[in-house]
Amino acid sequence: METSIASSILASLGKVVLERQPDGTFLQRGDAPAWFARRRPGVLRGDTPIRVESLFPFLEVFLPEAESVWQGGGPTRLDSDVWCETAEGGEELPLEATALLVGPSRLLVITRCDELFHERRLVLQRARELRITYDALAREIEQKDILMHCIVHDLASPLQTILGVLSSLDERDPPGEDGVLLDAALDAALRQRAMIREILTVFASEHGGLDATHEEAVVCDLRAVIRRVVAEHERRARGRNVRIERDEPPPGSLVVADEPRLVRVLVNLLDNAVRHSPVGGHVRVRVREDDTSLEVSVEDEGPGVLPSHAARLFERFGRGIGPEAGTGLGLYFCRITVERWGGSIGYATSPEGGARFWFRLHKAATSTGARAA
Repeated sequence: METSIASSILASLGKVVLERQPDGTFLQRGDAPAWFARRRPGVLRGDTPIRVESLFPFLEVFLPEAESVWQGGGPTRLDSDVWCETAEGGEELPLEATALLVGPSRLLVITRCDELFHERRLVLQRARELRITYDALAREIEQKDILMHCIVHDLASPLQTILGVLSSLDERDPPGEDGVLLDAALDAALRQRAMIREILTVFASEHGGLDATHEEAVVCDLRAVIRRVVAEHERRARGRNVRIERDEPPPGSLVVADEPRLVRVLVNLLDNAVRHSPVGGHVRVRVREDDTSLEVSVEDEGPGVLPSHAARLFERFGRGIGPEAGTGLGLYFCRITVERWGGSIGYATSPEGGARFWFRLHKAATSTGARAA
């Protein structure tokens, strides 16, 4: 009586229980749900052997895997993926098979799972909708980026004229207040030019305009780059009474990077360090080496970065706060550039206080076309 009740419950749940026979056929055990009976029209006896792979072609793939369960010694259960059969009249039959080893019985339970199939279909449909939305947003962002690039590019031309006029006037060395006002105007114009160049550089890096070096794995001399950038910044640092100290990498410190953009990366970090250093402070450029990489760090004695801003430092427009904050693109450019070379970049609080920015690049073999210092 209990077996009969259990069989009726399984059938009402849409499950049919089949037992594997030594010849590879299956016999139905217990009642069959209506959907299974419709798959076998005219078969009234439950002891009629069944070739399930003929009835459900999908099982040709699953049955060999199910043998690992039926042979014993391993897992006692294996579930198939959900598949869908089409019955007469176009009815969809989403099914799932489970191989079980219960005592000596090698069982195959086939379940009609309409609800699970419907849920998965909804999830898939939702994923497709989200993908379409994502693609549309990506195209919109790209269009806005191109528009911004065009605007910024057009702003650069009249600015060059303004700079030329201001520089000519500055060469006349006007006295008194006129000279002070001229210096202020020239300084503002130079800062605006630097911002425009930064925006254009980021745009070019994002859209691959200057990305030929990524695939060509260009090599450059890190020692020469550090020497050049530090030398160029010492005058400005002295103007703020800031002293720059640097490590000297060993000769032949070749890394995977291209020189123009590596210079820009180091310039960005050094600019930030000098700008945020207190008067009379020190900026230190340190180099560490291991078997596969060279790490450059730039440390200052400024106030450091607020923890609330540290996580977004290298994101686009992840600018800090205060009058010394930049456009929010400099560190973003550094990150996407270093990562395209296969390197890494980060921030940490300096052990002596202040900020410590670092980037790590892979060493390059001299046989890859390296350029000596």
